[in-house]
Amino acid sequence: MADARFFHRAGPYSLADIALVIGAEPLTAGDETLAVHDIASLENAGPDDISVFSDLRYLKALAASKAGAIIISRKLAHHAPAESRLIYVADPRRAYAQVGRLFYPPLALTPGVHATASIHPSACIGPGTQIDAGVIVGRDVDIGERCHIAANVVVGDGVLIGDDCHIGANSSISHALIGHRVEIETCVTIGSQGFGFVPGPAGLERMLQLGRVVIEEGVKIGANCAIDRGATEDTVIGTGTVLDNLVHIGHNVRLGRHCVICGQVGIAGSTVVGDGVMMGGQTGVADHLTIGARAQIAAKSGVMRDVPAGAIMGGFPAMPIKDWHRQTIGIARFSKKVE
Repeated sequence: MADARFFHRAGPYSLADIALVIGAEPLTAGDETLAVHDIASLENAGPDDISVFSDLRYLKALAASKAGAIIISRKLAHHAPAESRLIYVADPRRAYAQVGRLFYPPLALTPGVHATASIHPSACIGPGTQIDAGVIVGRDVDIGERCHIAANVVVGDGVLIGDDCHIGANSSISHALIGHRVEIETCVTIGSQGFGFVPGPAGLERMLQLGRVVIEEGVKIGANCAIDRGATEDTVIGTGTVLDNLVHIGHNVRLGRHCVICGQVGIAGSTVVGDGVMMGGQTGVADHLTIGARAQIAAKSGVMRDVPAGAIMGGFPAMPIKDWHRQTIGIARFSKKVE
């Protein structure tokens, strides 16, 4: 059960209401009126809770679960105990996420500007937006409707933020255009100078970074990410893309739509990443590369060359995943022979 000090639960809801939200198959007669009070794991669920089964690794938990109802697919239903109350959907994990949002909706905003915030007179703040303590909003900033700008955020001159956005505490945003429904967690830096230097007679000289950061609609950015503005062109994060915590995006990078970038990934300048690409944690990508659409890169890989669309890569330097597996096995066998 979620800690009520941090998470505010709605409900209860009838099983019929839940089935309607998740698009479930028709319920067994008599189940429609069952009151569900919360979501919970199979291990921790009680008779008033709803849970989910979508992974065979949790067969033991399923067998012992006391959940009042279990979201499951028809394909896996034969694993459930006969007495279980099952709700059938095509995608159980997605349905469970929908139920979670039903029970734990976002907190309502408190529109207005905190007395300690500093808002430039030329800035435009949309109706329904909440500006928290210590926020600084610069000249000619435009913040849309129903946004939440959390404590101590700094929004630099000229920044555009769309409707229904959340900017986490202590974040800094400059040289950026941000679309609707963007979620930015705490301590994120967007629009900082890119890593551009040239050797000079007295040492390294900085190259001007005259581009912007363009973040399209529905992007989610985890805590402590850094996204550099472009040098001459824009750095772009495509619609629906998700960045985990501690991701660094270099200048002029163009991330496609609906990409998933896991924690501690670094993508060097001017690399182009296609739609639907997935990168595992601690992957490093060299500059000026092209990563094709729907490619998958295993964790801790070092990408040194272009990656074709749909390829599955791993290792350092990154290679087709089957080659990496063969290489790893070969090295292990060779080392045993040497011993």
